Amino acid sequence: MDTKRIGEFLKTLRKEKGLTQEQLAEILLVSGRTISRWETGTNMPDLSILIQMAEFYAVDVKEILDGERKSGNMDKELKETLSKVADYNKLEKEKVNKAGNVAFGLAFAVCAAMIVIQLLMVGELAIVAGETVVLLVGGVAYIGVMTYNGVWETGSRFKSTPFTDALIAVLCAGVFAAALAICYIRLGTAISEAVHSALIFFVGIALVGFGVLRTLAYFSRKRKNKKYGGQ
Repeated sequence: MDTKRIGEFLKTLRKEKGLTQEQLAEILLVSGRTISRWETGTNMPDLSILIQMAEFYAVDVKEILDGERKSGNMDKELKETLSKVADYNKLEKEKVNKAGNVAFGLAFAVCAAMIVIQLLMVGELAIVAGETVVLLVGGVAYIGVMTYNGVWETGSRFKSTPFTDALIAVLCAGVFAAALAICYIRLGTAISEAVHSALIFFVGIALVGFGVLRTLAYFSRKRKNKKYGGQ
């Protein structure tokens, strides 16, 4: 038991009441010198007086013996608990975001593959044009919402860099350019013309895709800087 700590606590309680040592001594029917010795930790009050002081200051006897208010510890513990709960909720949210991004990525890949397969089988661009537009609009809308909410990069396994964005754009454009070239050839277009058209398509889609990914990365980074810079 730390008597000096108890004395400091008793001194704090007295000052919170706005009392001098002499005034408190009159209330407790002791001398001012006795109060001074209690507050310096030289002596301790008797149990009966300790109970009386606890009632007078509206604290527990245990709080006096501990030399601190229980509520202070409770507030600290509550803050720590809430902080842990917030961290846990953040982790759960990140898991949900990652699952949502993975699910979207798989669905988008399957739909794109079906469009390519259908394009190769029927050899008619008009048939898959509408499906392609719907797929692209849905993908852009989804990514836009995720970016606006600041969770697009959080839910992604890959960090957005110019290299990764360029690689993704080239791969996606390459798949569709190859499918387009095969489709043109099946429609009777000369191979040279089909390849030429596919190359133009490849370059255009790759540039657009890269631009879109870089724009998303910019807004995600800007949002993060605004969030953490304002704290």
